[in-house]
Amino acid sequence: MNDNELRETLALLEAAGWEPAPCDTPIRYFENAVSCGIPTDGGDPIGEDYLMPRDFVRTVQDFCIIARGDSMEGAGIMEGDRLKVSAKDTFQDGDIVLAMIDDEYTLKTYCEDEDGTPWLVPQNERYEAYPLPRYSKIRIVGVVTEIIKAAPRVSYRSCMRLIRKAKQAAAPQTIGPQQVAEAIRRVAPDVKTGRQWYAVYRALADVEAVRPGDFQGFCQRVKSVVPEHRHLPAYEELQRMNVQSFARSVRLWDAQNAPVKGKRFDDYLALAQKTRQAIGA
Repeated sequence: MNDNELRETLALLEAAGWEPAPCDTPIRYFENAVSCGIPTDGGDPIGEDYLMPRDFVRTVQDFCIIARGDSMEGAGIMEGDRLKVSAKDTFQDGDIVLAMIDDEYTLKTYCEDEDGTPWLVPQNERYEAYPLPRYSKIRIVGVVTEIIKAAPRVSYRSCMRLIRKAKQAAAPQTIGPQQVAEAIRRVAPDVKTGRQWYAVYRALADVEAVRPGDFQGFCQRVKSVVPEHRHLPAYEELQRMNVQSFARSVRLWDAQNAPVKGKRFDDYLALAQKTRQAIGA
């Protein structure tokens, strides 16, 4: 990316309400991970420069470290996070500090109790707080001022679990023959012509309760459920109704592009909706 492209990108981000800043200021970056749990040997603290936005760097004594462990997860610090530390010699209750205890590094919250005793306190109930006077050799190196998250990633297993859940929710509801028969019986009194059974067919076909296109099979099912009905369907008539918007799902029916108009269209739509309600779709 050249300078012009960078300026254009920053301008677009600002216009979108973001506050971008170029990483143009080097600070010291230590490769050794620092424990958020039990103090551990920090190793040889030799690092390299790490570029950050100028506004993030308050003094030349700022440096970066990598967090390890989970004892500070309650403060939003997770394993692998980069932490900007400012070297300081004064601390307040609640400051997250990098401490060296007996030549070992640890990351904790600084807090003084009611007696004035300073403590290092984890942010995870699985770990215990401990008073600083317990240790003969201790030095607080600095205070964490920024948490820099690594590119976030979520496990494949977690994603697939949610995908399967969404697929199950979107899958057509399995509707058995008894439910179909009950829906036909409930809607039958409102059917006034043989062709109106098309609305019932279409609503059932939309949820795959009957096989789409099987008009003959649907007619046979209606005749077996309500054989005494005065207006039994004929599959040739239902096929003729399967045109224009009626050839699509009920939710896509269009009064201006349907084989019937006006009140007749409204009657078909009402029958289809009643059918869907009868099967709980």
